[in-house]
Amino acid sequence: MQPPYNYPYQQPPRRRGSGLALALIVIGLILMIIAVVLAYLEYVNASPLTRYLGSSTSISGVLNLIGYVTYKSVFIVIIAWVGSMIMARGVQTYVGQGH
Repeated sequence: MQPPYNYPYQQPPRRRGSGLALALIVIGLILMIIAVVLAYLEYVNASPLTRYLGSSTSISGVLNLIGYVTYKSVFIVIIAWVGSMIMARGVQTYVGQGH
């Protein structure tokens, strides 16, 4: 025989870890926002063109510019990738708890 509903103040069992899931989601979002801001600042900033190419275009200047753009873009992509993985784990944890 089951006791009547809400006897004495029955609450459904709360699963622990929802705070951790929300923290992971927030950290992931922050990293993704940082990646977007860094990408925008690099897009707006045109100083590498003048610094690497200068007044005359040379092969070494172009290669240096390509290297600069590559390492900046890879850095931003890695930040966004890590942020999306952390956020995905947070969402999986939060949804897996039945919220």
